[in-house]
Amino acid sequence: MKRKLFTIAAAAAAMLVCQGALAAAVEQDAAAPAAAASSASPGNSSAGDRPASVDEDRPQPAPRFSAAMKNSAGTGTVVVMVQVGADSKAKSFHVMMSSGSKALDDEAVRTVKGWSYKPAVKNGAPADGYVQIPIAFNK
Repeated sequence: MKRKLFTIAAAAAAMLVCQGALAAAVEQDAAAPAAAASSASPGNSSAGDRPASVDEDRPQPAPRFSAAMKNSAGTGTVVVMVQVGADSKAKSFHVMMSSGSKALDDEAVRTVKGWSYKPAVKNGAPADGYVQIPIAFNK
């Protein structure tokens, strides 16, 4: 029970750290254009904006977690950050939180490479964005 709580707490902490880092990167990249856009059209609302996401309308393959992998790699959760382009294609994959096992980390990345995504929407138009995907490997 303690191990599960620790895993959940670690995943939550990693997600908070990732969100903070992502927000800082987005602010840095978008500071000048955002200021120009807000001064050009002060009445414009960003209510239609949304972050990139996994395409829930399509089936997403599950990770392969064989008995041999369970015995050798153990269990854990991997958080993968995926950069999604405006064209809905994944551009890059980065392990934000490792499970502690290279085999599990590699399988998590391999799994999300086969998934479908929806781009972020900014000012009503598709845009590049990021999505964090936790992949849990349990016995």
